[in-house]
Amino acid sequence: MTDFAGKRFLVTGASSGLGLACAQALARHGAELVLPGRREQVLRETFPAPHRVVVGDLREEEFHKRLGSELKQAALTFHGVVLAAGMQEIRPLMMESAASLTRTWEINVLGSLGLLAQLLKLRLVEKGGSIVLFSSGAAAAGGAGLVSYAASKGAIEAATRSLAVELASQRIRVNAVAPGVVRTPMSESYLQKLNVQQIAGIEKDHPLGFGTPEDVAGPVMFLLTDAARWVTGTVLAVDGGLTSH
Repeated sequence: MTDFAGKRFLVTGASSGLGLACAQALARHGAELVLPGRREQVLRETFPAPHRVVVGDLREEEFHKRLGSELKQAALTFHGVVLAAGMQEIRPLMMESAASLTRTWEINVLGSLGLLAQLLKLRLVEKGGSIVLFSSGAAAAGGAGLVSYAASKGAIEAATRSLAVELASQRIRVNAVAPGVVRTPMSESYLQKLNVQQIAGIEKDHPLGFGTPEDVAGPVMFLLTDAARWVTGTVLAVDGGLTSH
């Protein structure tokens, strides 16, 4: 089910956390990867040739256009796309500004949808391919200080459902995963601001406890395979039971 030999995937956020786990899982199963991002040295050391690193800022439309042009010129198309790049800032809404709100949405929404728009415009996602976006359990469960982050992930869920309909005629499937708290550098920066009792309370909200990046990579791999060929427009909760009660 997870033999990706001869197939090419684009993965964002592959320098750490969930994106890294997804990219590593794909590489282990024979996939060729294209990895856009800013952390060039980390990406090149982790994913040497034949994988391809393209350096740029996913928040910038000019980078989306440049990346699309380079891929089109090289005749590189994709069996699947994993849009895992994201950011989370913890802040009560009363302390948000236009700049901080925009910063979250630039990467979580515009970074993913803007890049995807270019790939689709240039016909770089193959018919029968699979697109996986990243939401969060926060979109359904909410949380103090998470208004902007949760709202941005709710936007991704809405986009997932609309894109699934929009691309169905091309047999391109569009799904999202919504992880709970996973021990990654991004979540650790959040948890470090809490005391032991608060962390224990959040973990208790996950009946199966906190997750690992590999716990999320597995379901993403499934959505990329032909075993999920009749699954589209779905937001798959991968959250240890966080949103099940």
